[in-house]
Amino acid sequence: MVDGVLLDWEGVLADTGQARRDSMLDALAAEGVRFDATAYDECCLGLSVQEAVSAAVGAVADPTLLELVTLRAQRDFAARVSQGFALQSGAERFLERAQLRAPIAIVTAARRSETESALRLAGLLDACAAIVTADEVDGDAPSATQIDIAIDHLTRRRNVRREHLLALVGTRAAIRAAREAGVRTVAVGTPAHVALEADAAIGSLRGVGLDEIAALAGITAERHA
Repeated sequence: MVDGVLLDWEGVLADTGQARRDSMLDALAAEGVRFDATAYDECCLGLSVQEAVSAAVGAVADPTLLELVTLRAQRDFAARVSQGFALQSGAERFLERAQLRAPIAIVTAARRSETESALRLAGLLDACAAIVTADEVDGDAPSATQIDIAIDHLTRRRNVRREHLLALVGTRAAIRAAREAGVRTVAVGTPAHVALEADAAIGSLRGVGLDEIAALAGITAERHA
């Protein structure tokens, strides 16, 4: 059985990819930095805003420039999301059913304010037993450290076996973080070349149940003794 589900609200639950990309590109352009959507998808997709800006501008760039672009991108994204966004196909139904079987933890490269606001707007906040954002770590996000923090939260509620946790992820960065943490991963709606790095892959959450996804990832149906 699955002892817990770790997932990112961006990409897996909510379709915010375009808003995130456009916010970053507009912020870069406002500071005179040339960058395009293809480059963003190749080196920034799934990273925290700070990490994405560093990747786009260069880690040795002027710290003031990095801060300005980061703040612009964060403000613009928050404004876009506040106007509404679409949930991914089947996401709401899956979360409603999955939370009855195992605790749900959000692990995301987004900030806490963005995460809680978006989940509240979508009516999904109460379904989450724990939320771990980029604000909870000093280094990269997503990261294995975030997953360890999420596991600590879940173990306060019930016995959690790491090998019986399931991470539903939508980017290469999130796949690698989960695998580094020793958690089974299922890529949701990713390109084939990205999905190859996960334990399993599905096109979307529509029409699939938690047990079915767990079986794809190699988690057995055994129960606690």
